[in-house]
Amino acid sequence: MTKAGRIAFWGNFGTRNLGNECTLGAALANARARRPEATFVCFCTAPEDAQSRHSVPCFPLNTARRRGPGPPPPLLRRIARRFRAEIRGWTEAFRATRGLELLVMTGTGMLTDEGEGPFGLPYDMFRWAVAARLSGCRLAFLSVGVEGLHHVATRFFIRTALRLASFRSYRDVQSRQRLRQAGFFCKADTVYPDLAFSLAESPAGRPLPAPTAPRRVGVGLYAYRDRGAHGPEDAAAYGAYVDKVCTLVQTLHRGGDGVRILIGDNTYDEPVLEDVRAGLRARGLEPGAEGLQDSPAGSFQEVLEQLRGVDVVIASRFHNVLLALFLGKPVVSLSYNVKNDALLQDMGLGTYASSLDTFDVDRTLAQLQALSGEAGRLMPQVARKAGEYRTALEAQYDSVFGPKPVA
Repeated sequence: MTKAGRIAFWGNFGTRNLGNECTLGAALANARARRPEATFVCFCTAPEDAQSRHSVPCFPLNTARRRGPGPPPPLLRRIARRFRAEIRGWTEAFRATRGLELLVMTGTGMLTDEGEGPFGLPYDMFRWAVAARLSGCRLAFLSVGVEGLHHVATRFFIRTALRLASFRSYRDVQSRQRLRQAGFFCKADTVYPDLAFSLAESPAGRPLPAPTAPRRVGVGLYAYRDRGAHGPEDAAAYGAYVDKVCTLVQTLHRGGDGVRILIGDNTYDEPVLEDVRAGLRARGLEPGAEGLQDSPAGSFQEVLEQLRGVDVVIASRFHNVLLALFLGKPVVSLSYNVKNDALLQDMGLGTYASSLDTFDVDRTLAQLQALSGEAGRLMPQVARKAGEYRTALEAQYDSVFGPKPVA
């Protein structure tokens, strides 16, 4: 029997991806505002980290232990272990969902098998969706992103999980199109903006402050080609990327601009920061030099504070781009994914999006200069669009959690 007033969030949280934590923070705050009497919990990939960030009880998606290093055990033993792990995983999902009123799967670009195959997060999602439905618990997908769906099994798991939900919405149009191509489409499904646009009130609608002197530029990093982990070609491409970032930072710094280096994922971007620091040292520019800030953010709140301190942003991480726009900051996007381009296009800044694969320092500097000159004209429409996003998300939260109580 489900328990009224107990609501759970489910997703890839606690893994030090600050964009993921941003979406959970926004969703929790808005759910609490509408259901102050409810009890909230979270089921996620790394519960200890997530619980420390969000002050909500967090539990693992699956407690079955993975095999450690060393030679694989005999086949029959592997089969027995897998069977026990499956029984344990399904039992845990049923126990957890039986005590819930609502299970919310949200944000994090979770509908994909990129990086872990179909039997990672897609299978976990399938198991929890089935368990929720059989337990009588409502299931909702809020503003979820869809990335690559490469395997037949992935498409089956995701289609099934979505069909079991009573509410589904997608972060952007291309996410819904990818699902349609994968064989899932429902006319009732809607597109709502990324949940980060529903964070606490932002200054995006306020008049832009006068440009500072010197100008302050945020430069975001990205673990391009997984830092060259997959072979010589990727290693060469990553090395070229780091060299270009160093040239960009050095050129801005020499031109009198203040530079703030930004990251969006502690696990993947902090090693990139160390590589960039080494590259800058080789050019005679020491970390911590006057006009150069490079201390990494440890939370999405710190990312917001760092973005508030700059005038214009060059970034690749989706939520670095999004949060800059949320704060009313002009952005040049070096996009690794079409979601960046779609966001800038919808904001009226499509001219300032280009592919990270064709990153050119001179072109990026020219875009930055043009955008700085056009900011007074362009940013009011960005603020209006951000306001529209916020209004749309308010309606979505009302649909799923009910309206806010009247004071």
